[in-house]
Parts: sequence; C-alpha cells; structure tokens
Amino acid sequence: MEKINNLDYFNTTILLLKKLEKIAYTRNERLRIFHEKTRMIRTISAGMLASFFPIVIWIFSLSALEINNLGLTDSTELAIRLSGLLLITVSLIVLPYLFIHMMWRHPLFRSFTSLLEKKISKRLFDDIEKIDEKACHIVSHPYFIKPRVPDHYLSVEHLTSLERYLASGKARTLAEALDYLKKELKSKIYFSNPETHQTLLQREKEYLTNQKNNLISRIKKEEEVYG
Repeated sequence: MEKINNLDYFNTTILLLKKLEKIAYTRNERLRIFHEKTRMIRTISAGMLASFFPIVIWIFSLSALEINNLGLTDSTELAIRLSGLLLITVSLIVLPYLFIHMMWRHPLFRSFTSLLEKKISKRLFDDIEKIDEKACHIVSHPYFIKPRVPDHYLSVEHLTSLERYLASGKARTLAEALDYLKKELKSKIYFSNPETHQTLLQREKEYLTNQKNNLISRIKKEEEVYG
C-alpha cells in the first residue's frame, strides 16, 4: 500500500513542479520584456535629448547664414567645411547620448526616468502579481508543506528517479528509494551535493516570502545585465 501511495504522491508532486517551472518561466519572460521596453525608452529618450542641441544649431546656422557669405572659392572647400560641420554635429549628438544613456539610472535622473517608465512599471507589477498568485497556490500545496522527502530532493529530476525506483520494484520503500538516489548521485562524474543547491521550489518559497522587495531587488540586478 505504501508503494501505491508514494507513486501517487510522486506523480502529483512532479506535475505540480512542472507547473511551477512554467510559472517561473512566464515570470522571467515578463521581466525580459519589461527590460527590453525600458531599454527602448531609454534609447529613444537619450537620442531625442542628445539631438536637440545640434538640431537647434543647424536650424540657426542655416537660417542665419547664406552659402555665399562663407567665402568659399570652390566646391571642394565647401565639401570640406560641410564635412567638418557634420563631424562636429555627430560629436555633439554621440557624446551627450552616451552620457545620458550611462546616467539614466543615476539618482539625479531617477525622477525623470521613473516618470517615463511609470506606465510599463505598473503593468509589470500587476502582471507579476497575478503570476505570483499562481506560484503561491502551488508552493502552499499540502504535499510541499509536509513533504515525504527532504526539500533538496523536491525537483522533477530527483522525484522522477525516486518514482522509477519504486515503480520498477527496485526499491520497496521510500527510504530504500532515497538510498538508491543518493548512490546514483554520488556515482556521477560531476557529483554535486543536492543539499548545497537550491531547488526551484526552495527559490520560489524564498522569493514569495517578501515578493515585492525581492522583485524590486531582482529588477535592479537585471538592469545591470540588460544595460
């Protein structure tokens, strides 16, 4: 009877963990889209701000001066001067653009950038809240509140192995199945003690204990990666 109950437990737990994997993936994708949108806003805003001053200079110069007043003797000299003016203009655009792009997250600019990103930030938090509700529902399942195996074995990979040991008759009890799993893990070339690594379930539980602050911290860390 123990064998049947354990098999049912493993089967249900594996299905729950697979759902949790999909939820975590959905959250990651939503954050990726958010960072891409903020990067696009930053790029467009920096480009517009950096272009403003050079455009004003060009408009003022073209309206105030006439080519005949430049003292040009031939078309070659005209091309040289226009090329020089173009290089200066490009420099006036590129350097401010790089500066604005680099200083986008600086506290001095934060109020301005937050205003531009306010709408997409609100959408992000609303979407993540819905995603986290689904994750919370899974991690609070009775099978995870009082698991039959240690927390560091609560992964799809390890539970599948335990289920296989019991289903094949290789192990008659859960304790025997755990012993076989430990031996199997130690026999691997790149053995890594599962107790030293967090499972997806453990990471989700830790994240959901303080969802809002953990989400904000994650966004800040990922900003360094996405640029």
